[in-house]
Amino acid sequence: MLSLIHTLPLAYMIGLGLAAAASAYLVLAIVRLATSRFAPEPARDFHPPVTVLKPLCGNEPELYSCLRSFCDQDYPEYQVIFGVVDPADPAINVVRRLISEFPDRDLALVVDPAVHGTNLKIANLINMDRATKHGIVVISDSDTRVARDCLRRVVAPLAHPATGAVTCLYKAAPAKGFASQLGALFINDWFLSSAVVDARMREIAYCFGPVSAVRRDALDAIGGLPGLANHLADDFMLGRTIRAAGYQVALSSYVPDTVVAEDLRSLLSHELRWARTVRAVKPGEHFMSVVTEPLPLLLALLLPYPALGGWVVLGAVVTLRVMLHYLLRARFDIAPPPCPWLLPLRECLCFAIWMASFLGATVQWRQRDFTIGAGGRLIPAPSRSSGGGA
Repeated sequence: MLSLIHTLPLAYMIGLGLAAAASAYLVLAIVRLATSRFAPEPARDFHPPVTVLKPLCGNEPELYSCLRSFCDQDYPEYQVIFGVVDPADPAINVVRRLISEFPDRDLALVVDPAVHGTNLKIANLINMDRATKHGIVVISDSDTRVARDCLRRVVAPLAHPATGAVTCLYKAAPAKGFASQLGALFINDWFLSSAVVDARMREIAYCFGPVSAVRRDALDAIGGLPGLANHLADDFMLGRTIRAAGYQVALSSYVPDTVVAEDLRSLLSHELRWARTVRAVKPGEHFMSVVTEPLPLLLALLLPYPALGGWVVLGAVVTLRVMLHYLLRARFDIAPPPCPWLLPLRECLCFAIWMASFLGATVQWRQRDFTIGAGGRLIPAPSRSSGGGA
């Protein structure tokens, strides 16, 4: 046996090892998805007043439907605060339309250009938070669309006093266009599966941007939102610091939609920023992403050796990815129809972005240039533009 191994090409042996690791991960993801439950059923007698914070910047695709979904919740008492930095922001017209449409809802608009730190989204939230009325705060990205039971399900785990925050996995609903479809495919197949695996392996110690609920006492324990003002991965750091303060972070069973509207340029910029942020806050896990998106390497390492079964091994890995693709859609009721023929292209793009993430630490966010420092801190870089947004 040893003599046989010694005669195998080194590239083929590396390819076999990578294929084995990738297959083990895919099998683990399939098993986790088939057996996962994230949170208890909603506590029927726990419906405390809630404030929802929605930071806005621009009239994004499907903004009205996303914001409207938060104005039409089946929840006893809640407030929604919309916030913009620029008094000329076109999102203001959408908010005014909603305020007129829902006169009985507690809806408010905050327009405040005050800047706190380098993360303008957090600056916007700090300005909005001054109008908060209630002791549970739900923070949600502008491109998130939810069902009417969202608040009931997300707030429910906070009935346990030890729980300081609740966060949600999320799935993607693509707008029109091929780039949007590719962006949604990354969220639905790569992000979602890895997040499920991670959530089942250890305690949650992070939050996700689309929907997270926080107790005011937990937020105060970390110094409030100003403590996040210089971090790019503000949602991640929100959960991390709340966990470090001694509170639990729960993962809700509710999975909202996030609208993905990209062209090719914005898709590459967005995903490179995401990859470099993950590299800064979770460097070890980011390096091991090669196991979750290995197709280009496997093609280079295994295809030259059909006589040794390289094609069979490669086919097995691809088959497991396709199985996961269909299982994710069944498990999370993902609206876009299956498109397994796009998986190889999407995985090659994932790998290319992963490689590019090691070639620098600069990112572009809302036409402003930044360098990602230690721990994901956001450091302004000389910018080609003075514009920005939250």
